[in-house]
Amino acid sequence: MLKNWILIIDDDPAMLTIMEAAIAHPSLSITTANDALQAFIQARDIKPILVISDIQMPGYGSGPDALKRMREDPRIPRVPFVFVTGMPLDKAQLLLPPNDPLIRLLSKPIDYRILRNLVWGYARIPTT
Repeated sequence: MLKNWILIIDDDPAMLTIMEAAIAHPSLSITTANDALQAFIQARDIKPILVISDIQMPGYGSGPDALKRMREDPRIPRVPFVFVTGMPLDKAQLLLPPNDPLIRLLSKPIDYRILRNLVWGYARIPTT
């Protein structure tokens, strides 16, 4: 069975581990990145079907920076992004492109059932 790559971007190692465990499924391959630059390099190589990203991260770029770089590079397919953030959703929305149907926004603390259902839906995994 062909595995679907999911890329998770967050500067908090604990969040990476928790999100990875929450969405795990035998038909998914999950990789993680600590910042936008590392995420861009990985996305170029693995061609994920979905990206889950924190919005605010120190270092080499934010989640919106990762989105922008990936959308500008023709080697990376235009994939859905699920952004997770601790900031108020109305403020977070201002940092993202308006009216993009491939962007979802979830608040922290994350409802991992909702996250799993979103990811599994994109990967066409039954959520029975």
